Amino acid sequence: MTEQLRGKGAVVTGGASGIGRATALMLVEEGADVFVLDRNEEGGRAVVNEIQDAGGRASYLQVDLADLSTIAPAVSAAIEFLGHIDILVNSAGVRAFHPAKGAARLFDIDQETWDFVVAVNLRAPFFLTQEVSRHMIERGEGGRIVNVSSMAAFQSDNCSIHYSASKAGLGSVTRNTAADLGRHGINVNAVAPGITKTPMSGSLSEEQLRRMASEGPLANLLGSVAKPEEVASAILFLCLPGSSQITAQTIHTSGGYITT
Repeated sequence: MTEQLRGKGAVVTGGASGIGRATALMLVEEGADVFVLDRNEEGGRAVVNEIQDAGGRASYLQVDLADLSTIAPAVSAAIEFLGHIDILVNSAGVRAFHPAKGAARLFDIDQETWDFVVAVNLRAPFFLTQEVSRHMIERGEGGRIVNVSSMAAFQSDNCSIHYSASKAGLGSVTRNTAADLGRHGINVNAVAPGITKTPMSGSLSEEQLRRMASEGPLANLLGSVAKPEEVASAILFLCLPGSSQITAQTIHTSGGYITT
C-alpha cells in the first residue's frame, strides 16, 4: 500500500465485522491508526489484535450506539488514544428483522423496533458527526466523514421500511452536513452497498444471496454479491487525498442496482 494516511487517526463504528472490519483493516494498511467502536466485544478485540499482530496501531471500545449518552465519551476516548481524529466512518448498522423472513412491511414494525433501528442507523451517525466535526474544526486541518448507507434507501419495495427510512435519512444527513462542513475542509460522503455477504445477511447462504443478486426484483446488473472488502475499497478512496473534490455524494456499490 502507499501509506497515504500515515499519521491520520480514524474512528470506525461497526468495526468488529463486515464492512466496518474490512474498512478498519484497509485504513491501517494505508498507514492510519484506528479506533474501533462496536457493541461486539469479541469481534472488536479480534480485529484490533489482528491489526496489532500485523504491526498496526489500533484500539477498541465497546459501545452501544443505540444509547445516545455513550457517544460523547466514546469520541473523547478515541481522541485520547489517537491524539486527533481525521477520519470518521459510520459503518455500524442494524436491521432488527431476520433477512430470511423477507422485508418488514408496514404492519410488521412496532415502536421499539423502529426506535432501535433509527437510533443506531441515523441518530448515532448524526451525533457522532457532530462530536467529531467539532474536534476537526478546532484542529483546523479538515477531515473526512463517510457514512454507510444502503441501496434500500432508494427502493420503494422489497425492503424493510424502518431500515430503508433510516438509510434514506442518512443520505440527507450526509448532504446537509457536507454543506455545513465544507468551508472547514471536511468532506462528507456516503457509500450505498447492495447485496453484500456480511453478518447482517444472517443465515442466508452464499447461494441464496447469489440468487437474490442475479434473479428477481433485487437482481443487479452484474448479478453479483459484494464482498465487504469491495465496499470498503470505496470507503477507503473517500478517505484518501485523491478524493479531495468529492463531497455531499453517495457512491453506489450495488452492482448497478441503483443507477441514479
